[in-house]
Formats: sequence, C-alpha cells, structure tokens
Amino acid sequence: MSERRRFRLRPQTLAAKFLLIVFLGALLPLALVGVWLTHSAERSGTTLLRTQLESAADAIVAGVDHRWAVREGELQLLANNTAARDALTNDALSSADAAYLSQLARVVGGSIPSIMYVDLAGRERWSSTRDRPREAAAIERPDASRLETPQRTLRVELPVALEGRMIGRVVAGVRLASVVSGDSSRVLIPGARVTLVGANGVAWSSTPSANDGLAEAPSGWEVVRRSPHSAPLQLTLAAPSAPFVRPFEQAARTGLGLLMSVALIAFVLSAVLTASVTRSLAHLSAAATAVAAGDLERRVPESNDDEIGELARAFNGMTESLRRTVGELAQQRALAVVGEFAASLSHEVRNALTAVRVDLQHANRHLPGDNPGTSLVGRALDSVRRLDSTVTSALRVARGEQVAHTLVDLGVVVGRAMRAADPSFNERDATLEPLMVAAPVQVVGDASALEQLFLNLLINAAQAVSAGGHARVEMERENGGVTVKIIDTGDGIPNEQLASIGKPFKSSKPNGTGLGLPMARRIAVAHGGTLLVESAPSIGTTAVVKLPVTDLEPSPSVAIGRAT
Repeated sequence: MSERRRFRLRPQTLAAKFLLIVFLGALLPLALVGVWLTHSAERSGTTLLRTQLESAADAIVAGVDHRWAVREGELQLLANNTAARDALTNDALSSADAAYLSQLARVVGGSIPSIMYVDLAGRERWSSTRDRPREAAAIERPDASRLETPQRTLRVELPVALEGRMIGRVVAGVRLASVVSGDSSRVLIPGARVTLVGANGVAWSSTPSANDGLAEAPSGWEVVRRSPHSAPLQLTLAAPSAPFVRPFEQAARTGLGLLMSVALIAFVLSAVLTASVTRSLAHLSAAATAVAAGDLERRVPESNDDEIGELARAFNGMTESLRRTVGELAQQRALAVVGEFAASLSHEVRNALTAVRVDLQHANRHLPGDNPGTSLVGRALDSVRRLDSTVTSALRVARGEQVAHTLVDLGVVVGRAMRAADPSFNERDATLEPLMVAAPVQVVGDASALEQLFLNLLINAAQAVSAGGHARVEMERENGGVTVKIIDTGDGIPNEQLASIGKPFKSSKPNGTGLGLPMARRIAVAHGGTLLVESAPSIGTTAVVKLPVTDLEPSPSVAIGRAT
C-alpha cells in the first residue's frame, strides 16, 4: 500500500517532471546559496576588517621601529657625553656642564621630557626637573609627577660609563606619542583605535577615553596586537566590526531578495517553456499515432531550432523515408510483375526466333555459295543468335540470377554494342565516334548481358542527340578497374528530372518505358560495378560505368567503331 502511495506522489506528466527538475536542480541550490551568503556576511566583513587591521598594524609598527631608533640615538647622546660623566663623578657640577645638560634637555625635551642622572650609590646628581640632588631611595621608583609630563611616558634606563667602567645611569621618560606617527591614529578604518603599552604598564591611546591596552576586546570589536622589533612596547589596533559587517549583511539581504526574485521569474518562465515543449511533444505524439495508423502524409511543424525542432525534422524525414520506401516497394512489385510478363514474352519471342532461325538455316542450305543473298542470310542468322543470347542473359540478370563467370574482353563487347547501335545513330543523322582500345581489358561476367548494358546506354545516347550531333565512348583503366564513359552532345536532362532518372517507369522521353536504364544498372551491379548518369542542360549527358578487371598481357591496340 505504501509503495502505491509513493508511486502516486511522483509526477505523472512530463511538464511536472520538468518543473521538478528545475526546482531541484536550480531553484533549491539558489535558495541554499542565498542562505549561505546571508550567514557568511558577518564572517566576510570580519575577515576584511581583520585583514585591514593587520596591514595597518604592520605599517604602524614599522613607523614605531623607525622613530624608536631616533629616540635610542637621543638616549645614547644623553648617556655618552662629558657633562653627564662630570655630573656623576664630581660632587659639584660646573656651570658649563649644567648649562650643556639643560640645553641638551631642551633639545630632546619634545620626545624625552624627563631626564635624571643617578650615581652608583643611588643619588640623584642632576635632573631636568630639579637642580639639587636627592637620595636614591627617594627616587628609586619616581612617581608620575616627577618623571612624566601630562603625556604618557615610558621609563628607560641606560648605563653611563667612563673608561669602560660604569659610573651611574641615566633615567629618562620617553613620551609614547613621540614614537607614533602623527597620522597613525587616522588609519583608514572607521572608528579605529591605536594603543601603545610600555613595559611599565604605561599606555598611550589615540582616543584619550579608551581603555588602556584593550586587554580584552570589547564585544563587536576586532583587535590586532603587534610588538615592535626594538622598542619595549606592544601595539594594539582595534576597530568596531559593525561598520564593516553591516554593508555585507545589507548586500547579502539584497542579494537574497534578488535571488528569490530571479528564482520566481525562472520558475514562471520554466513553466511557460515547459508548456511550449510539451505542446510540441504532444504534436509529435499525435503525428506518430497517425503514421502508425497508416497516414504517411502527416507532418509536424519545424519552427524551432532546438532539439525539439531537430526531433520534428527527424520525424518528418522518417515519414518521407517511409513514403519513399513504400513507393519503391510498390515499384519493385510492379517491376516484378513486369519481369514475369517479360519472361513470358521472352519465351514467346525465343519461340518465334527459333522458327526464324530454322527457316534461315534452310534457306542458307538451298542457296548456292555464289548467290548474293547468302551473305545476307548469314548476317540475319548471326543477328538472330545474338538476339536470343542477349534476351536470355539480360533476363537472367534482371531476375537476380547469377551471371556467367567467363572471361570477357570488354573492348570486344563494347564494339559489338556500338555496331548494333550504329543504325540508330544513322537514323538520327548523328555520328558515333570509333573507340581506340590500347590493350584488351578483361572482366569476368556475361558477355551478352554486358553487351545489352552498353547497347541500352548507346541507344539512349542516339535518341538524345539531334541531327549533326555525335557521341563517343571512352574507356580508361584505373585503380584495379575500368571506367567506360558514353558521352553525347544532346540537350541534357533537366535538373528536376535527374534525381528520378534510373527509377523504373521514369523516363525523360515521351514514349520511353523507363526500364532500359534500371535494367542496365542491375546488369552493372550484378558484375560488381556501378552506373552513374551525369547531365547538364544544353551540354549533354554522360553515362559512367565502372567494372572490376582482371590482369592480362598487353597486346596491340585495335579500333572498334562503326560497322562498314
């Protein structure tokens, strides 16, 4: 029962199946892609933001390293000068040294606002903020009011040496803002925040109200941290992800809406096109039913250029082929009837020929040898024998029987056919040119049937030429075969009739039976050859016969032409 229900749920019409294919193959994947785009919008925006943050952080770190190198140079200048050594080794500082140190403090004051020199005992010898010494215990960890200006500074200590011996140290406060480029806080990221954190925990931020160090990223923020190569600092670059994610989400929603619209339009178009396709298939089905019922004239429209149009053309071609096949079968049946009639007729003709031959033989025996009629009676007897043999061989081939397998000199056969056709050319006051055969051309077959083949073609040529016209026979051996061409200078065959030439009962002559050329073609095919007819209006017609040949020894050429 469940199997029956599942079977009934399947689409029963071709249109429903097409629509199901469109839905499962296109619309459903589009919907899944739209959902995936919506869910990946936040991830794409976050990835883009992080990539830009990392690129900006690398650029800022490179600037910090460069400026820190400058600060290190200033610190080395503070630690390695004569006045600093004098302040750490002498109890009293000369006015010149004090002036030099004050001047030096003013020069570097923009980046190092606080400077102290402390000896090995921890006593302060000189300070940029005070001019009297203090005990080291009091300044071991200077407070912000002593070493820091309102700007955030980083406490840095450097040793001061004299002749390779440490005599004290300089304690300086390096302003963090001096190691950051002036435009670092204006990176091309909306709402970005730059923060520098020193080793002593002092932090500087591009946003004064920011949480120093951003130890934990706020919700909805992306944070990138970098450590410069030379400076004892940590750089933190953070930006809110909402400005980046929001355009992606909006684009995803827009794309999803467009996808759904496109899917709906595609579904509607698919339904319309499916109806058109199934309509054409319905026409094909109806036409196939009609053809099966015997209506071979039924055709279907071929307006489309797609596969349905190809199918329609193939269907129409099939019905046309069926019509031709049925017509050919009808012709073959009619030809078979004619063949039977011709066989009966040939029997009667041969009976009459037998009586004529007997009478001629009696006449030949009673005529004296010097009588002029003796030669005429002999020629008549030869014609009767040839006619009887020709009728017998031609009918054997026409009935599909095996031809005689004898070695035949094709030149001799063509010569006999030319002599037999010569009177037909004389009646038309036309000329049949003699044929020159360079060497004997031997074929295996029936000489009488082959003679009838060429005689039919020559008589057709004689009937085609007008007074003063001519015809010629060409024989050429090539590629293991021989080609015999019978060329006339008649009016030719019109193009519309050339396609049907050679079909039984189809003749271009008013009184023709249409059986001579089909008979000739069957004789050629029975000998393993072919017969083609080429014609052009106002130029003439060429009948081309190709037959297989056998090897032979060359011999002197002989002339075959009109009877003398």
